[in-house]
Amino acid sequence: MTTTQRRSPVQGMRRGVLVAGVIGTVLITVAGAIARGGDGALSALAGALLAFVVMLLGLLAISAVVAGDPGASMAGAGLVFMGQLIILVAAIALLRQQPSLDGPVIAAAAIVEVVLIQVGQLRGYVRARHAIDPQAGRA
Repeated sequence: MTTTQRRSPVQGMRRGVLVAGVIGTVLITVAGAIARGGDGALSALAGALLAFVVMLLGLLAISAVVAGDPGASMAGAGLVFMGQLIILVAAIALLRQQPSLDGPVIAAAAIVEVVLIQVGQLRGYVRARHAIDPQAGRA
């Protein structure tokens, strides 16, 4: 009986985050420019880039979670995501205090970017066909 190597989903997740993040940042910035002009574009870019960086850093933490105990991977992923959201909300609160930036546009851009990145990350995870507990089916 041969054992199959456990393939990490992180590469697919990374690809999904990068593609969704770059495309989302461009589209969100254009939408900000159309909706609110130059200040809207700058605010949308700030919110989208902030979310992109925070979510990308969270992917590094996910790499450590996936490399650990398979039974704790879902709980660890949830903790990473909650940490990302806390950091993101705190950073948005700081950016909203800048007089040259439009706070609601920053927040909306960050929310849309997070959703797009989560979709890209989930698609990468599903495409990797990663078993949460590869030993579960064996007796």
